[in-house]
Amino acid sequence: MDLTAENNRQPKRRMNYRKRNRNLFFAALVAWPILQFCICYVYVNFNSFVLAFKEYKTVDGALGFEITFAGFENFRQAIDIISERTYMFGHSLKLFFWTTIVGLTLALLFSYYIYKKYPMGGLFRVILFMPKILSGVVFSLLFKYLANDVYVYVAETFFHVEEAMGLMDNPDTKLGTVLFFSVWIGFGVNVLMFSNGMSGIDESIVESAQLDGVNAIQEFIHITVPMIWPTFVSFLVINFTGLFTDQMHLHTLYGNNGFDLATFGYYLYVKSAAGELVATGKNPSFSVLSAMGLMMTAVMLPLTLGLRKALRKFGPSVD
Repeated sequence: MDLTAENNRQPKRRMNYRKRNRNLFFAALVAWPILQFCICYVYVNFNSFVLAFKEYKTVDGALGFEITFAGFENFRQAIDIISERTYMFGHSLKLFFWTTIVGLTLALLFSYYIYKKYPMGGLFRVILFMPKILSGVVFSLLFKYLANDVYVYVAETFFHVEEAMGLMDNPDTKLGTVLFFSVWIGFGVNVLMFSNGMSGIDESIVESAQLDGVNAIQEFIHITVPMIWPTFVSFLVINFTGLFTDQMHLHTLYGNNGFDLATFGYYLYVKSAAGELVATGKNPSFSVLSAMGLMMTAVMLPLTLGLRKALRKFGPSVD
């Protein structure tokens, strides 16, 4: 009797042992990502919120800082910075228009061209994926070399232009050149996701529409776009949230010398890297930068939610 009971307990022990090992493996697998999320997202954002209401002051004759409640003083300084640099708002809007409105539309058209396997579709795929195949820094350096050195050489050698300036050095062309680069470098992911979404469209639907006499344009408008509309909405909303954070790749192309083309994202990035707890006059303090970030979040949050709701409500339907 005891032997039978012992034999019945052994399978349960083995099952408990396997279950425990499985739980330990799962815990070890997710522990690091959860820790990263808690530190790099939860803690950082909470600390940024608290920091926006703090003021650090140096203590004469002693080490360390005196921390006081700043009220809305940091927000007042942030408003002053924004009001003195309204051109950054214009640059951010131009970036959003070209990379999102124009860039996403072109990516959608190129994806449809590749999806339909039209002539030279493979070449377009390579050209559009190239920015993602190469390292972002390497591609930026290559583009900078082409836009400046190669352009100057071609202009002076073949077109006899005297003292030609590079496209990224000429004040009249540098903004357009950087916007073109931003649109091009964003094609890779957009085309990849749109192409994958189109490849999942049921062929029977397309064939049925073609039998009814639908042409390529009608197929694109009434079948393709509605079927991948959720993907398009996701990209549009994500890009919209970056209106105040996208730095237009200026730091990669110009380092810390791109303030004449600065967006809000570039300003925050450079000033955060050079910022201090106590403002020295050259750079705003971390507290002021945190207040600026909170103000931008307060503006963008309702706009983003409203845009997402409107796109889902009024967008094309598969029905």
